[in-house]
Amino acid sequence: MKRYLSLLAILLVVPYTNTCSAQVVDSTNVVNSLTRCWRAFSHEYSTIYGLEEDEINRYSKQKVCFTRDSVSMYHGILFAPKYSIKKVNAENYAKNNFDCSKRKLGIVTDSVFEITISSVTKSPKDKIVHKMTDVVAFDGECIYIVADGVIFKLLDAEAKAQPRSSN
Repeated sequence: MKRYLSLLAILLVVPYTNTCSAQVVDSTNVVNSLTRCWRAFSHEYSTIYGLEEDEINRYSKQKVCFTRDSVSMYHGILFAPKYSIKKVNAENYAKNNFDCSKRKLGIVTDSVFEITISSVTKSPKDKIVHKMTDVVAFDGECIYIVADGVIFKLLDAEAKAQPRSSN
């Protein structure tokens, strides 16, 4: 009887361990997919935005770069980034976060990865701790970043191919 209970306990635990490791591998793959430089090729305005056209043009020329040790974005650099990744419905994500449809943003997939990037750094000079958090969306090809209400759509900066169209 004890033998059967031990076997039953093992069979109940095994499926959960496989599921957990698959999610970790998936998250690692997503982060590895981001590790490069990206450049904006289009942008959309949310209902309320705070950037002037010259700022939008400047941001469009800047690269956003992800490395293992840092993330440089429009507003600064996050060191020793930590990632939290969720796969979410693309239409709901676009409506809830950007107040528009996924089609308007050019997202053709049914789901996107919502990636929260957080970093805590301490200035060596004044010992002040800075905590930064940013959220980006990734659909497997493009990254979507919001800066003061303007949604930038970024593509691999080295890519020779044109971005896919939503039509």
